[in-house]
Amino acid sequence: MRPFAFLLAALAFTDSALAAALPLLDPQEQEQIQDGLSDPEQKEPPPAKEERPAPIREKLLDRPHDFLSRRVEAYSRKLDNFFSDPNRAYDSTGSTLQIRSHITFFVGGVRESKADVHANISLPNTEDRLRLIVQRGVEAATQTAAERDIKNATGSTQVAAPGAPQDNNYYLGLKALAAEVFGVALSAEAGAKFARPIDPYIRLRAFRDFNFSQWQIRASETPLWKHSEGYSAASEVNFTRPLDELWQLRFTSKATWRSTTSYFDLAQIGALYYTPDPRTATTFELGAFAPSDRSLKLAVYSVTLRVRRQIYRDWLYLEVTPQILYQEANGFSATRSLMLNLETLFGDRYL
Repeated sequence: MRPFAFLLAALAFTDSALAAALPLLDPQEQEQIQDGLSDPEQKEPPPAKEERPAPIREKLLDRPHDFLSRRVEAYSRKLDNFFSDPNRAYDSTGSTLQIRSHITFFVGGVRESKADVHANISLPNTEDRLRLIVQRGVEAATQTAAERDIKNATGSTQVAAPGAPQDNNYYLGLKALAAEVFGVALSAEAGAKFARPIDPYIRLRAFRDFNFSQWQIRASETPLWKHSEGYSAASEVNFTRPLDELWQLRFTSKATWRSTTSYFDLAQIGALYYTPDPRTATTFELGAFAPSDRSLKLAVYSVTLRVRRQIYRDWLYLEVTPQILYQEANGFSATRSLMLNLETLFGDRYL
């Protein structure tokens, strides 16, 4: 037992001597070493470099410009989504099924009702680049809200655009988002009438959004070929400016050329938007329409008040639209109407 006791004593003496030779560590560092989070031999990290202050031109020019540009564009997109503008809905992302039912009352008690269905469905596993399009009238997807309301009130697309075809058929198309070049979004669509005889069509579209001062500008070009009617091309530019948090101003100019008439159907629309709360918006709109073959003399002009209310969640809307229409065919006498519209939206964003 003595040799074994002597060996234990020697080991204990050696361990105490080594512990005395090593530098003492504080308890926190000992815990970090045990957890593998630090190393007593590791050197201190080099001090971080001080960030240089932003240049004066960035503070005075770039930052205010970028903030205002984002604000203008976000406000414009929010308003377009709320009012369900037809051509903005055509250019939007995500899947949407829209059902609009309206009834129109005229002076004297005459009324008519109608329902429209529009679908813009993103196909699975295509990263939103391939879409199925269902629409009533092949030109309906790119018309303005003013043209849509005049058509619904009068039952004819030729009131606002004399060269437009009378087309109430449904069409089924496949739309591909081709590319974006220098900020210009490009798309191509091909389809046919959802009835006999088959009437195929091909549509291209290019548009670009950009900002100038406090104006948000969108310019678009939409060439269209349809087997029964030949070629047409719609050029549109609109200027949007928020006046404050509640008011917004927009001017829209549109010119549509058709091979069947060889002239332009011209439209000029001015609109003032008012949004008192997130569920309600009002538009006061003046529109002027004329074909280019008559020295720009007005054929039709309209005065419209559109009040839109979100009545349930974010997918059910009620719209009340009183309108006064002045047509040359009626000696520019006033035609008054009141349209009630109920709109239901379906899609992932409305769940």
